[in-house]
Amino acid sequence: MSRMRRGTRIVSALFVVALLAAACGGDGGSGGGPSGDDNRGVAEDEIPKGGTLRIAGTSDIDFMDPASSYYTLGAFLYRGVLRQLVTFPADNDREVAHQLVPDLATSTGEASDDGLTYTFTLKDGIKYGPALGGEDVPGVTGEEITSHDMKYGIERIFIPSVGGGYPFYYLVIEGAQDFADGEADEITGIETPDDKTIVFHLTDPVGDFPLRLSMPAASPVPQEYAEQWDKDQDSNYDSHVVASGPYFISEWVPEEQISLERNEHWDEGTDDVRKAYVDAVDWKLGFDNDVGVQKVFDSEYDLGLDVNPQGPSLERVLSDPELKERFVNEVNPCTRFIFMNTQVEPFDDPLVREAVEFAIDRANIKTVFGGPITGPIATSIIPQNLPGGLSSDEFNPFASPNMAGDMEKARALMAEAGYPDGYDEKVLVVGASDTPHDKIAESVRTDLEELGFSNLNVKTPAFPNQYTQFYQVPSQNVGIGTSAGWCSDFPDASTFIEPLFNGDNISESSNQNYSLIDDPEINAAIQDALMIPLGPERDAAWEELNRRLTELALWIPWSWDSSKIVYGEDLVNIVYNDTFAQIDWVVAGVNHD
Repeated sequence: MSRMRRGTRIVSALFVVALLAAACGGDGGSGGGPSGDDNRGVAEDEIPKGGTLRIAGTSDIDFMDPASSYYTLGAFLYRGVLRQLVTFPADNDREVAHQLVPDLATSTGEASDDGLTYTFTLKDGIKYGPALGGEDVPGVTGEEITSHDMKYGIERIFIPSVGGGYPFYYLVIEGAQDFADGEADEITGIETPDDKTIVFHLTDPVGDFPLRLSMPAASPVPQEYAEQWDKDQDSNYDSHVVASGPYFISEWVPEEQISLERNEHWDEGTDDVRKAYVDAVDWKLGFDNDVGVQKVFDSEYDLGLDVNPQGPSLERVLSDPELKERFVNEVNPCTRFIFMNTQVEPFDDPLVREAVEFAIDRANIKTVFGGPITGPIATSIIPQNLPGGLSSDEFNPFASPNMAGDMEKARALMAEAGYPDGYDEKVLVVGASDTPHDKIAESVRTDLEELGFSNLNVKTPAFPNQYTQFYQVPSQNVGIGTSAGWCSDFPDASTFIEPLFNGDNISESSNQNYSLIDDPEINAAIQDALMIPLGPERDAAWEELNRRLTELALWIPWSWDSSKIVYGEDLVNIVYNDTFAQIDWVVAGVNHD
């Protein structure tokens, strides 16, 4: 009976899959490729200035506070609201786009010979703008950003009331652990000898340390203003974020609206990356996906966020020449996966995890998700276009015919683990209610029940609550998560391996190690890889970890994504940014008011 339900889902999608295969050349490869529109890479003097960028969105960002947020929508927003010491340029040439450039700093940093010290000098003329809501903060708005502000921005990541999203990236700074443990009043390894100079002292050499300083949490925060909220049990800087980029947040109504206006204190002469052609951003939230897509089709909105053509709407894009001209399908450094919690029975047993690996029909999930145009079926953790990534031909430890699962082998592994008749204890399975995540959860349920799991408690909260209320909270004891995904924070495989598999990073909240794996040998191998300078030796270390972690059956990776984006006919200068898997809006213009 369950196999028939799955068959119905596949048949209903066959026409779309055939159409997508044709659009991709029929090879089911990595997807991607440029839009046919001439709006890509427009000459600067042809890009219109002024007007309002109109965005249609489904879900809100997780947190407005950059120290707390760890979500691609947050990175998209901060691109125009906050600046960092260093950043990445906007360029359709991926090699150029992955080369670090100065932002608030005059250079990408001066490193000592031993790799333990990095020194940065701030530019002149970099100033704060208004706080959220347009508040001009006395002593802050219009004032120069200092090295002390850069230091406090990083220190906040470790303040309990803030709930930092990724403190693990900065624990390598001397004194960071003592500060996090409440044993020091400051991070002693960050020195600010004057207002323009900031020096970082590290406990160990870390090859990607300058790249880590491009993250939103490393943005400047004025201590005298922010600490009044950071001293509370739960910081409310979320509602008072101060701008350092070309725009400030003029309004935020959670789940409804985000509005941005031009920051008059931003000096374009200090910013070689953000051209800031539009005057304002009107970002409406809460759209049903298909409604949001239609709004972009009709050019009522210029761009959709978490609004992507799927099913019939994707079929329409590929068959409508005008819409296809406004279609971007770019490979991004993201993996979608199902995870198993190694601290919850029976997934503490690697044989059971391997059984589930073989039981899951990844081909069906991929079909539900949209077929070949969404990217290839993933067979390991690191995306194949990142250093350390491996194609399916190179590495596929849980291969099955057409990646549709091997239930016979799965049942044999369950029997070997001591469960010949299945598993009847309750298991919490958490997905998401949004389409197609609801169908993915149902597909996983079908496979698990066929394997012999007879007492599944399946929950599908609204996206992104599966993360914030379940996956990131170990006390929820989620056995299996069906709607997880991860994109690299910057172009190095450390951003996949370090936050997701280093046991030292497990935390009670905002936890990213969803499988709760804490293996001393793995932890040590991660630390060794982190110390290697950027280059072939480092890439080889990540590849080895990719193999080891995939073989531990912690994840069931099922997609290496490509982004499917349709934009309005008035959007000009289309540059793709794979950091947040979207069009880089800070260099785009609009042909309307």
